Amino acid sequence: MVKVAIPVESANGMLSELSDHFGMAEDFAVFEYDHGEVGDLRFIHNDPDRKPEPKTNAQFLADEDVKMVLAGFIGPHMLTVLLGEGIRVYKGAVGTLEDVLEDFKADMLTEVHTPGEMLD
Repeated sequence: MVKVAIPVESANGMLSELSDHFGMAEDFAVFEYDHGEVGDLRFIHNDPDRKPEPKTNAQFLADEDVKMVLAGFIGPHMLTVLLGEGIRVYKGAVGTLEDVLEDFKADMLTEVHTPGEMLD
C-alpha cells in the first residue's frame, strides 16, 4: 500500500473537484492505494496561517508520510521539494477525485521525474 494525496478545492467525497493550483491548495484527499483499491479516504487541511510553523504544501504532505501525489500541474519549487522527499508525482489529473482515480487506474497520468518534465 502507498499513501497518495490529491489537491482538491474542498472536501466533497469522490465528487471533490481537483485544485488546479497545487501550491495554493489548502485541502487534500489522502488515501491508501493498493493494486487499484482505495482505502482509508480522508481529507486534510493545510492552513497557510498556521502558527508557529507554516509549511508549504510539499513539506506538509511529506510530513504526512505521503508517498505519491496526483495533480494537474505543480510548479518547479514545490515539485523539487516533493521529488527531493522521494515522493512520486503524476501529472495530467483533471476533474473530480473520482475522475482522477479512474484516470490513474487506467494509466492515463504521467509520472514526472524532473521539474522540466512538468512542462512537457
